[in-house]
Amino acid sequence: MTAQTSIAASVDLPKIGETAGSTLSIAKEQQIGDDIMRRIHRSEFLMKDPIVTDYIQHLGYKLVAANPDALGRQFHFFIIQENSINAFALPGGYIGIHSGLIESSQSESELASVLGHEVAHVTQRHLARRLEKQNELSLPSILGIVASVLAATQNPEAGMAGVAATQAAGQQSIINHTRENEKEADRIGITMLSEAGFDVRAAADFFETLQQASRYTFKPPEILLTHPLSRNRIAAARERADLYPTVEHQDSLDYELVKARIRSKSLINDRDAYRSFEAKHNNKQLQKAGERYLFAELLKQRGHYNQAIEITTELYEEHPDSQLLLFSLSEAHLGRGSGEKMLPLLESQLSKAPDSTKLILATSEIYLKAKQPEKAESLLLRYVDVNQNNPNYLKLLAKAQAESGHTPEMYETTGQYLLLLGDLRTAKKHFELALHATSEDPYAQTRIQARLEDVKQKIRADIESQSKR
Repeated sequence: MTAQTSIAASVDLPKIGETAGSTLSIAKEQQIGDDIMRRIHRSEFLMKDPIVTDYIQHLGYKLVAANPDALGRQFHFFIIQENSINAFALPGGYIGIHSGLIESSQSESELASVLGHEVAHVTQRHLARRLEKQNELSLPSILGIVASVLAATQNPEAGMAGVAATQAAGQQSIINHTRENEKEADRIGITMLSEAGFDVRAAADFFETLQQASRYTFKPPEILLTHPLSRNRIAAARERADLYPTVEHQDSLDYELVKARIRSKSLINDRDAYRSFEAKHNNKQLQKAGERYLFAELLKQRGHYNQAIEITTELYEEHPDSQLLLFSLSEAHLGRGSGEKMLPLLESQLSKAPDSTKLILATSEIYLKAKQPEKAESLLLRYVDVNQNNPNYLKLLAKAQAESGHTPEMYETTGQYLLLLGDLRTAKKHFELALHATSEDPYAQTRIQARLEDVKQKIRADIESQSKR
């Protein structure tokens, strides 16, 4: 049971599918998810912005921590740069969300409700249970559905056509079962929202807003296609929310700023939008932190660093605990060539939050720019274990190791980075170079040999998979 309170206990949630493991083991789910994620890492649509990805990870982890069934499982949250509104869960705890959904959300609770819903799909092992529902459904068929969902992140019409074609091959019962999965994920998601301190009414609010907005359009948002919705489902969500205490959740500053940062990326080439923000700024009409931050980001994108620094500095002085604003201010100073001015402030904040990935990346970037690669390497190595699945982190560490003259270590880190990106053969070459180099680390040989064997196994699995197609 997901429940921790008497209210949640009355929800009567099902146990995680115990027999589902006989159809598809958790290890196999993880392998499939890892393979898919490596392809996504190579995609130009994957948002690699460290600020945005760090935020969505932290928000997702809040929900994971509120679900006992999620503890002990790997979760990784990522964002697809796509204006459409959608979210999806993949095998192995990988949860993707479109940037358009973040922009369309009206509160942090609404965004959290979508993430919680997808977390529930993972904890309830819905993929494995769908395989169990219809024994003749083969793994390639399931992967066909997953591939179509991924295609929808790049071409929604082609993606949904692929889903339709896959389902048309006699999978009507899978569609029906998916509707049951959606109800189950709704129930668990609302419990998670409550346990994590968010507004439980947000789930129904968000879906109802999307449904109303789609009444006058030719095609509804993708999320309504991949997550079938009905008036009864919305009503059920509202009834369930009424079982929980009302919580007026206050949106975090990071939520407001991340929405603005995402929007700024879609306005890079929009001159009219830039002029509109410029006019409002000159007339002192930009009052909200998100609006001012968005304009500062637009200025930074156009190389107007002095004005971007001025606005971001004002915001940071108003919110001195914001690591996001400090990171953004460091970006602007780096762009202007005055990054070293930020080091005392960054180092001071790092002493208070030594494990902050945002602050570590910002400080390391400035160390490298200041020709102090040893400091950057030392700082990055402190928390490399918890950032081993963070490509931005590994790429910067490899650069610091190269500039510090630690070539064997650079080979190994580059191999890890390339492995995350799905470039298996080049990763293999770097691990081989690392294995035959001389390292001061006494455990390096054993560790690198294990990584080399792992990547070789993945290459063999890819070859076998291609030969069966």
